[in-house]
Amino acid sequence: MDVFAWFLNVSTSVLIVFVNKLLMDPKMGYKFVFATTLCAFHFLVCGGSVRAMELIGIGKRASMPLYDCLLFAVVASVSIASLNLSLLVNSVGFYQISKLLIIPFVCLVEYIWFKRRFTPYTVLSILVVVAGVAIVTVTDVSMNVLGLVIAALSVVTSGLQQIMCGAIQRKLGLTSNQLLSNTAPVQGLMLLVVGPMVDKAVTGEWIGGYETSVPALTCLFWSCAVAVAVNISQFMCLGRFSAVTFQVLGHTKTVLVLICGWLYLGDVITNRKLTGMVTAVVGMAMYGYFNSLAPAAKPAGGGGGVGAGADGGKASVGGAGGDVSVAVHSAGSVDKST
Repeated sequence: MDVFAWFLNVSTSVLIVFVNKLLMDPKMGYKFVFATTLCAFHFLVCGGSVRAMELIGIGKRASMPLYDCLLFAVVASVSIASLNLSLLVNSVGFYQISKLLIIPFVCLVEYIWFKRRFTPYTVLSILVVVAGVAIVTVTDVSMNVLGLVIAALSVVTSGLQQIMCGAIQRKLGLTSNQLLSNTAPVQGLMLLVVGPMVDKAVTGEWIGGYETSVPALTCLFWSCAVAVAVNISQFMCLGRFSAVTFQVLGHTKTVLVLICGWLYLGDVITNRKLTGMVTAVVGMAMYGYFNSLAPAAKPAGGGGGVGAGADGGKASVGGAGGDVSVAVHSAGSVDKST
């Protein structure tokens, strides 16, 4: 189940980047540039799908305390909104650096709060992964006070979202689907309220002025459908693995998005991108090896579901996880870096 959950999450997270690229690209797609509102649609459809599965007997319904549900939904929603705003007020380079800081932040929280210990070799492998992804994604770097505050908020909320997912599942004895069925509708409604305003600030366009068409609505349907698989698999993974492990291995999505873009979309793999990809893969292999040698310990947390997408996609949307800037972080933003 661990292997299946990870494979499903990686494959769907990569797929949704390209579905969202078709939906959101202002030149070659359907110009639906409203990333935060799209995340709201994803969570609402996901919540409805999981509830429907429970009604027909696939999974057991379980409630959770209102406080825990609202806290998780608020943190996850702020994560997505702050990532979008960070991309608006910061350069792409600083935006990418702030996303990479999620890993050190999660490590710090797990070290202080959960008393998790990392061997020097494990820390080294994490640094190698971060360096590889930085080589691929970071370009110009400039910042201002407002951008620094928003970027810091996005790092803290994204990291906390990932840790809270696994912690809440263990605390309340919930399965990944039970947590998702409780939190996804609440998070979707929150994002639906703030999404149009955030999207207006980021794109300068109101969603009410969007010209719909049958092909665009069909693409939106498939985006939401794939997002259901992304969120379910993400919650499955993040109840099984620690937040640090998920962050490190999650960068496989970045590498796969770049490779798929090169194979199918005509993107150019420069020497810099190739060097960064190889470095990141070597770091992930090192992390897997050295982490397997460390004393067994319970995962300290997992990541929240993504709205859509994975890191590195031109039109990726995250939640969280991350990518996705994928997921869109993972990780909640329209990534302009590629």
